[in-house]
Amino acid sequence: MSELSEQCEKRLKILLTNDDGIFAPGMTLLVSNLLKADFADLYIVAPKTEQSAKSMAMTFHEPVILQPYDYPLPVAGAWSVSGTPVDCVRIALAYLFKDELPDLVLSGINRGSNAGRHVFYSGTLGAAIESTLCGVPAVALSQEGNFSFFQEKNFDIPEMLKSLSLYALSLPFAPHPVALNVNFPASNERWKGMRFVTTGPEYSCGVPHFLFCDGDSKIFKLSGGPKIVEEIPSEEWQTLRASYIAVSPVMATTSPLATFSLEEFEQLQVGFYDFANSLGMEN
Repeated sequence: MSELSEQCEKRLKILLTNDDGIFAPGMTLLVSNLLKADFADLYIVAPKTEQSAKSMAMTFHEPVILQPYDYPLPVAGAWSVSGTPVDCVRIALAYLFKDELPDLVLSGINRGSNAGRHVFYSGTLGAAIESTLCGVPAVALSQEGNFSFFQEKNFDIPEMLKSLSLYALSLPFAPHPVALNVNFPASNERWKGMRFVTTGPEYSCGVPHFLFCDGDSKIFKLSGGPKIVEEIPSEEWQTLRASYIAVSPVMATTSPLATFSLEEFEQLQVGFYDFANSLGMEN
């Protein structure tokens, strides 16, 4: 029996985290749909407060507080952490679950896209990448725009999350660990399916806006600017605009030589489409 077949047979242990906070609507969406799928025991370790755009930051200069959290849905366990998404993953894997690691980490569902260059800034991605560096497969999940676009009513979200989770467990960890970055499109059309694409260069820059002076100090606030799109938009960008879910591999490595060859990427792509076709999804 293959390793993936064995994973399909057993009940999984999944760690959930995010960067919007343990109380966030995206976490509620994720938990409620995973409970409907009923293929895993769910454990939440997530920030006590919003930690967006923290990337892979860790807390070094002050204590980090782990507290049990009375989550309103029937999960196996939940804790809040007074730190970053990466703090959450490290505490979960090195302390809470050190004797029996989770099979998978799901990070999200983030409010807002994490496509394009946002992968460099996202705490949602930071948690997923940290998990893969610690040897646990991970998927980052983000809803472009806002949750009014999340299509629970006309798309089988529970089955999709189950299948994505099982697919993530099949990804090769050698020579470098790979996380999945999943972005749901902001579309009023019915989502058409999923496409496996490379991450694009598009981004919204954090624009500093001057607010006021306080003595010698000048007070600024960074906020999203206009979306910067290439003259020829990336495949990821076009995928989202065409009402497809964009799935991109993110390699956790520091080596500039450790990128996918075209052949390796195409092999991953073929494997993904075999998986998507088994669900009857268009691609």
